[in-house]
Amino acid sequence: MTAVAAPARPAGRPRPVPWSKLGWVTWRQHRAALAGVAVLLGGLAVYLLITGLKIHGDYQAVVSCHPAGSAACEVAGRPFAGDHQTAGYVVFILMLIPALVGVFVGAPLLARELETGTFRFAWTQGCGRLRWAAAKLTLLAIAVTAAAGAFSLLFSWYYQPFFTEKFDGVLAPQLFVLRGVQYPAWTLLAFAIGAIAGVLIRRTVPAMAASLAVWAGLALGTPLFLRKHYQPPLVLKGNGPSYNNPPWVFGQWYIGPHGAVASQQTIRNVVAHAPASVRNPVNPNAATAYLSAHHYTQWWTYQPESRFWHFQLIEGGWLLALSLILLAATVWLVRRRAA
Repeated sequence: MTAVAAPARPAGRPRPVPWSKLGWVTWRQHRAALAGVAVLLGGLAVYLLITGLKIHGDYQAVVSCHPAGSAACEVAGRPFAGDHQTAGYVVFILMLIPALVGVFVGAPLLARELETGTFRFAWTQGCGRLRWAAAKLTLLAIAVTAAAGAFSLLFSWYYQPFFTEKFDGVLAPQLFVLRGVQYPAWTLLAFAIGAIAGVLIRRTVPAMAASLAVWAGLALGTPLFLRKHYQPPLVLKGNGPSYNNPPWVFGQWYIGPHGAVASQQTIRNVVAHAPASVRNPVNPNAATAYLSAHHYTQWWTYQPESRFWHFQLIEGGWLLALSLILLAATVWLVRRRAA
């Protein structure tokens, strides 16, 4: 008796790995980098919290001291003024964190697997190129952006007394990027630059160097050439913006008695014939008052501090758009070129 063998059933495609599993694998693969970021940010957060409480306490001593101009109040305000000097180191460290995220988290994310060839194994385990790249990019992008957003809120609280006392302006470039939506936006952009550099170069160390160079170029070029053009500057006549709390000043000139722009040499010649109290003034506005009395009017172009949130949203918007474009381009490159 013979039996007819049934035809073999065609092998079906393996079920795709669930997104939750992909997230778990991404965490397992990159937990060391995320732990490093968490330790760095956690240590800085503790420092900001401890020193911030001290700064706020010293500031309350300054505010509650009366009369304000007395010698006792000046002595009480010295610790607060000293805290302002040391806060500059905190600002410098925080400005470097987005670059470190791009170099040590974004650049190695895909470059290391493309360099070693381990990506091929992942693609044979029910995880295609798109899901593989999207899972890695999405989880880490959300993590670093959320951490940077929390830090932005903490730094705003930490530095608020110095803004209140007009020690610094809210549009100061080194402070503008650490508050509002700027800090998470710049951190996300650094991560996206590192990720696409890793796919394009496919070597970890060169991708790290390239991402650092590109991010540094954008971080330096934006305040120097781009940010001041977000909105047309205002024109101000007279003594100009406040000396202790300056907004961005882009231009300053004088109009002479005949309605023409006076050269700097003309202004120097007029001041040279002024009394000694004008040439060596105690009052910083003495020279301006003297020139005004001789019919020389001072004009300024500047960006007022009231535009802080306008500039935050404008810059945050294009940073977010550029980050999403780079991340989408990274996924497209993985699908098309990473074989």
